[in-house]
Amino acid sequence: MNEWLPLFLPDDPSEARRVFNELPLKSQVDLLLQCRGKERLRILFLSDRPEQLVERLPELEVFLTVKEAGESDAVELIALTTPDQFQYLLDLNLWKKDVLDTEKVLRWMEILLQCGMEKVSQFIQHAETGLIALILRRFLRVMVFEGEPVETVKRFSLFTLDQFFFVQFATEEARKTLQPFLERLYLVNPELYRRIMEASIWEIASELEEEGYRLKNARLADFGFPALNEALEIYRFVPPDSAASEKQEPVSRRGAASEKGSPTYYLTFRHEGPFFSSVLSKVVDRDEQNRLKEELTALCNKALIAEALEAFTLEEMNRVARRVFHMLNLGLETISREDEARALDLLRSLPLQCVFQSGVSMTLLLRRKASAILNGSWFGGDQGNLVFLDSPFLETMGGLLRKRPVFYEQATFRDFETLRDVRAAEGVLESVEAIVGVVGRILALHPQTLKQLDLTSCHPAEWREITFSTIFLTALANQVLHGVFRFEAIDQREIEVLLSRVLEEGKHGRKGVTMDIRRGLKEWLDSIENEEERRQHLLAFWDFCLDLFGEEFGRVPPDEGIDGRYVKGLLIRV
Repeated sequence: MNEWLPLFLPDDPSEARRVFNELPLKSQVDLLLQCRGKERLRILFLSDRPEQLVERLPELEVFLTVKEAGESDAVELIALTTPDQFQYLLDLNLWKKDVLDTEKVLRWMEILLQCGMEKVSQFIQHAETGLIALILRRFLRVMVFEGEPVETVKRFSLFTLDQFFFVQFATEEARKTLQPFLERLYLVNPELYRRIMEASIWEIASELEEEGYRLKNARLADFGFPALNEALEIYRFVPPDSAASEKQEPVSRRGAASEKGSPTYYLTFRHEGPFFSSVLSKVVDRDEQNRLKEELTALCNKALIAEALEAFTLEEMNRVARRVFHMLNLGLETISREDEARALDLLRSLPLQCVFQSGVSMTLLLRRKASAILNGSWFGGDQGNLVFLDSPFLETMGGLLRKRPVFYEQATFRDFETLRDVRAAEGVLESVEAIVGVVGRILALHPQTLKQLDLTSCHPAEWREITFSTIFLTALANQVLHGVFRFEAIDQREIEVLLSRVLEEGKHGRKGVTMDIRRGLKEWLDSIENEEERRQHLLAFWDFCLDLFGEEFGRVPPDEGIDGRYVKGLLIRV
């Protein structure tokens, strides 16, 4: 969705300044929004009128520029912010959930002073009295005295501006920061100073904080950060097919954000959703582009609230933005059936939240199926019984059973991103169903029987180390040695005979399971399972088990004996 033509500046600083200042103001803003972090700051201060540019930046972009460039390097930008923009910075920086973050409060008061006394005066004139009182309450104690307080003042090194309110700072660092602030407050508005001092004495700290938190949330709601219960709506299950069949009115452009244009930050994560991004790039109508940008911003902001972040750090915001694009990508693939033309029509007719919910709902369907397997007759609803699963089946089930399901791949948990991920997870669940069916029905094994096994002198010696591959391979070993497919420990003295019957020379000098064994297992599976899909899953699991066996035992040199303590895959009695 490249709605702007690329704008380039000469390398020479003087020439770049001249060219930049000849651009219309809107083009200057557009160019700024194409840059990030310190590069944005560099371009901003090419301008002869940077305060006008800052005024036109969306509040979120100001916040992100400060985060990306670093607070110390962004002081000049902060000094140019409007009162609303600066309040936005405080609202996103000062709170850890519903509690004021003391460390960050002092840091931002320092930044405010670094911006100059004019900025301090602006803050005093526009900030809520309760917020200032709450900030001060964290770092100083205000006292009044009857009679002559001279001795007390000297003893505790109290600070006063009017010989009526006396202040004791919590630390020397707090004094260095807040004493100049108090002096400016008293100079700008003595009456406000008096009210804040009185509030610091008489107001209950918890009530000040509760009211400050409520007002902060009300302000952020105007920028698309809703209350938690509304934000959680994006994670509500909706039948994925219903989104494409029900026409809905897209979210209309509204609110303060549209007056400045929508933030561009979230669009930088388009690569996280290739299908969604490809379709998005085909939207050429400017009004549609603006609508989608605003919906994307609102959706990401909701996701930030729904995640219940302790603090709005850049790392957490990046993580949430990536998840939003992953779900949008999965949702659009799902409801469009991976048809780009159909997907483009859906983007024009559906709110992005519906697309997002479709993606989320696909993962919730997987969780339902995983929960049904867990609560079935074999696992019995005990998540501890999942230990019998081999990797990666164990991790896949664990990821799917989370409140917000995740996909396990290549030893890593990550968001679901595509329908391919969903199909892969579905395949694992179907495999688990087929495996426990054979273990329960053919081998008559269940968690309780496995936990009660006498494993004296056995390896593994702990039932928690027994997995389905151990069960299947040990049963196969008994079939090869004794003609009975059953799970019973193999005597270590029989291992050499077993390997001679099961392994054959393979490529690169490594032994592998014989084709006769593999064919025999396929014939056996054909005889016990009529349903083709389940049979294929069982066959794939057998291949998985046999490959494990080959890797574990095929590498043992012929002249070396097998010690059951140092090999895996079989239950061996020594």
